[in-house]
Amino acid sequence: MSAPADSHAVEVTVAQQKMNWSWIIGVGVASVLIFGVATLWSTHILNVTRSEMQPAGPPPLPRQASQYEVGIVNLRVFALDQRAAQKRLRQLERLDSYGWVDREAGVAHIPVSEAMKMMVEEQGKK
Repeated sequence: MSAPADSHAVEVTVAQQKMNWSWIIGVGVASVLIFGVATLWSTHILNVTRSEMQPAGPPPLPRQASQYEVGIVNLRVFALDQRAAQKRLRQLERLDSYGWVDREAGVAHIPVSEAMKMMVEEQGKK
């Protein structure tokens, strides 16, 4: 039983030795060259077509391109939009600071922690 398997292995080895490796490598090199020439040719066609369609060059960007919102469409990239974080930081700073709500009416705001202490003291007196 081992004789047919060995003869098959010998046939494969002989076939591999008889391969024309220079021809196989030549076909590979020729394929790469054809691909390169096709790439250069298609790039040339693209550039010629672009120059025919836009002889003065590409049109200028519309002025809305620099805006973050055009109409009702928000154009910011969500990962880069920091407006919500900045607004939240301003809100937290206001909660921890003193300031006027209405100076003429004499209404001021105080830090939340101070207001909570005052409420506890006030409720404790009752």
